[in-house]
Amino acid sequence: MSALVVESGLFSYCVYYSARRRSVALQIKQGKLIVRAPLGYSLVDVKTLVEQKQPWILKHLHQSSAQVKPDWLALQQVPLLGTMLTLEVHRAVSSSIELCNDKLVVTVSRRTQANNYNNRVLSLLQQWYKTQALSWFMARTDYWQGKMQLQAKDLVIGNWRTKWGYCKNTAQLGFNWRLMMAPDWVADYVVVHELAHLKHLNHSNAFWQLVGQHYPQVQHAKIWLRQHQHQLEL
Repeated sequence: MSALVVESGLFSYCVYYSARRRSVALQIKQGKLIVRAPLGYSLVDVKTLVEQKQPWILKHLHQSSAQVKPDWLALQQVPLLGTMLTLEVHRAVSSSIELCNDKLVVTVSRRTQANNYNNRVLSLLQQWYKTQALSWFMARTDYWQGKMQLQAKDLVIGNWRTKWGYCKNTAQLGFNWRLMMAPDWVADYVVVHELAHLKHLNHSNAFWQLVGQHYPQVQHAKIWLRQHQHQLEL
């Protein structure tokens, strides 16, 4: 597959040619436009198509650029279930992390090298979020089990990029620690969603009816996750 960089008035883009393609496709990926075209397709025609689609391209380039992962260390704050905690980072003899009211104090060992300092802070934060997640999801799972009259066997806190939770046929539930960075009502939706799989291990109409019966804000939660998932990162 060959590639060609094209400069236009408002943006540049890459054109990838492939003998396996039969049509032209436009893709916005990581804030950049990518054009995929069949081998031998005229570059003039590619430029014409891009010009015709420019309003759509500019709109989605803007949306993509707006969805940049926040630099929480630079912002000196981190989210927790809909609230924002002030983040303080210090050096001391040993590493630790402690929540004091609305302030999260991270202490990094003086033995940590300067080039690994930020990574150590992020590692401590992730472990802290996992601890919070285990406690919170155990409590919320217990609450919703009573409401839904369902029973899970055990619970796992995971670190996944492409899913918020799971339900196995063994009745084990798993939840993504990143949900601690979302509002509590959104994380609650994932709990109800996975518990409903204990009765319907699919996404059938009966499954969604059960979820909606106990959690009327289904669509709001799904939209929130879709629009803000890039913020749930360290």
